[in-house]
Amino acid sequence: MSANWIQDVAARYRAATGSSRSVLSTARSQRSPQLIVSPFASEVRNLSRAPLVYEEQSLLDEALEILPLERLYSGAEQAAEKDDSWGMQDHLILALLKWFRNDFFTWVNEPACTNCLDSQTAAIGGAAPTHQELADGAARVELYECKSCKTIVRFPRYGHPRKLLSFRKGRCGEWANCFTLLCRSLGSRARWVWCAEDHVWTEVYSETKKRWIHADSCETAWDQPRLYEQGWGKKMSYAIAFSADGATDVSRRYIRTEGGQLPRNRIPESELVMTLQAITRERRIALSASEKADLEHEDSAEERELQSYVSQSTPASTAELRPRETGAGEWTEARGENGKRRY
Repeated sequence: MSANWIQDVAARYRAATGSSRSVLSTARSQRSPQLIVSPFASEVRNLSRAPLVYEEQSLLDEALEILPLERLYSGAEQAAEKDDSWGMQDHLILALLKWFRNDFFTWVNEPACTNCLDSQTAAIGGAAPTHQELADGAARVELYECKSCKTIVRFPRYGHPRKLLSFRKGRCGEWANCFTLLCRSLGSRARWVWCAEDHVWTEVYSETKKRWIHADSCETAWDQPRLYEQGWGKKMSYAIAFSADGATDVSRRYIRTEGGQLPRNRIPESELVMTLQAITRERRIALSASEKADLEHEDSAEERELQSYVSQSTPASTAELRPRETGAGEWTEARGENGKRRY
């Protein structure tokens, strides 16, 4: 891999975005009348629908009722008095981040036995969801056996944030899903960020900083985008942010060194750009001209920010140089996220 890999990727990205019309017309002329969509493009389109549920008013109201608003606002006000570099809304999300990790949600490596309660269990496979589990948004169910009494324990992996508001446990998928909803319920614009190498997190837009801020509820991480690459030692290829306003390739925010880059070969760069642009157009079709203009201005500012990570290299912060805190030791080691392989 060339030492200038990130400049090469950025150049291809700029070429694709700068010539979207010619790329599209060329693609149409080369393809048959029945449009061929790559599996990765289809996957991205499916993922892009996930954050739409965060805009349901009844769900936002339900989420808001769960939050300890007095505690969160009080904590935010105290923090704002000590640090005015962030806005009040930023401090509110920071307070939410800490409360979510410490008091609300629980990380599950293996679920406790439902019969012996605290007894350890061991994974034995999976099972099809029941009708009720399907209704609650569980796409799959993990099975565990109690090491003491041999009870079989079901662990549904719920994908709908409404169920997660009461279930309140899981791994990064459940954490990011529920946390992003709660950010929206507090009035922040939030994006759900998907990494192709099996991790998800949140980005929240700061009106004070005028940029998207990395927020990982599993790790209580705020504005630490190099945590995965520099702290965990995680190798990544694609990181894509999805919201009700569209889809954005934010890989350059999180992948900045050659050692942390995996090949981006699941889709041609031009096709990825067109796919994300199409999703964004669809999400914004009902907006007013002024709303679209504001978002396009924001998009341009973000592109300049992402490009700045290519043109200049800055060291990771002390907060970002830490291994993964959630997950069992053997699990994080197998995933290359225990900090032993830093770049």
